[in-house]
Amino acid sequence: MSVRVARGFDRLAPFYDSLARLIIGKGIKQSQLHFLNHLRDKTKLLVLGGGTGWILPSLFEINPKLEIDYVDISPRMIVQARRKVLPNNNIQFIVGTEKNIPQSDYDCVVTNFYLDLFDNDKLDTLIPQIRGRLLPEAYWLATDFVSISRWHKIMLWLMYYFFHVTTGLRNRRLPSWRIKLTEAGGTLIDKKNFSYDFIQTIVFKF
Repeated sequence: MSVRVARGFDRLAPFYDSLARLIIGKGIKQSQLHFLNHLRDKTKLLVLGGGTGWILPSLFEINPKLEIDYVDISPRMIVQARRKVLPNNNIQFIVGTEKNIPQSDYDCVVTNFYLDLFDNDKLDTLIPQIRGRLLPEAYWLATDFVSISRWHKIMLWLMYYFFHVTTGLRNRRLPSWRIKLTEAGGTLIDKKNFSYDFIQTIVFKF
């Protein structure tokens, strides 16, 4: 993603969470929290596209000993995320993209509304790149949009248009992110839909 995209998300940072809840409803957060119990016994977590970091207190509540590498392209999102953690929380904040993932072995990864930023061709390289950082039996928690009904398609078109105008995001169509995770070797552990089936959260084991 480009510098223009980073600056666009910087501009959205102050009201990003409020805007998302206004448009989607409370399911936008409920979905991301639903399967956090799967991280209870994990040790090293990679969060990609974490945004404002509102989820961080819940992560450390589930697993206070969790070590987190937190990556987001927007410096202002990272500034907000830093405010959500305590001094004793073990977390490294990284301004960047998948290109800036540390050379580390993770036993869990979280991508919430991150995979929808890319097209299928990009996911064919991105997902294996992330998987290459994972230990055997690692869990991947992915929460993102799905398109089942005409209403879903209209909402997705509007959202992609909004982010294209405000951030310069190039992708304009929801990729087959669930299929791509399966093709990369993920085994489905659990899944649940929210917001009238517009959002799906899934746990994969790799």
